[in-house]
Amino acid sequence: MAYKKDQGRYARMSAFWALFALVGYGCFSGLVFQIRRWGGDSVTESYVDNLPLLGNLDLAMILTLGFLAVCGFILYTLLNKPKAADLLIETEAELKKVTWPSAGDTWKGTIAVIITVGVMLAYLFVADAVLLSVLTKFMQAAQG
Repeated sequence: MAYKKDQGRYARMSAFWALFALVGYGCFSGLVFQIRRWGGDSVTESYVDNLPLLGNLDLAMILTLGFLAVCGFILYTLLNKPKAADLLIETEAELKKVTWPSAGDTWKGTIAVIITVGVMLAYLFVADAVLLSVLTKFMQAAQG
């Protein structure tokens, strides 16, 4: 199916980069360390020292970057399949129809939430203090 140039562009681009960032976080916060732990000294020999953002370029980092590149290609391919693309295009079209609240309405809603949370905090604090004192007196009476 042929799509217009900008049809669903932002939805598809946002979905790709959000998923790619999630996979990247998983790669750099866990996978590279697992590979280094499993491989021992054979994968930790540094080829290039102190690369910006990556640190030392060793075999574990190269494998992680390769895995990230493959995942990026798979994500790109999956998000451009007709079913996924249609879903994202329809989602973007629906989001354009939404009437978003103004900045003033957003601030009023935020203040209402903060006040409600404050009232609930005060109520739960008082209820906890009262129940604590009642149960403490009850436990003291039961012991003595």
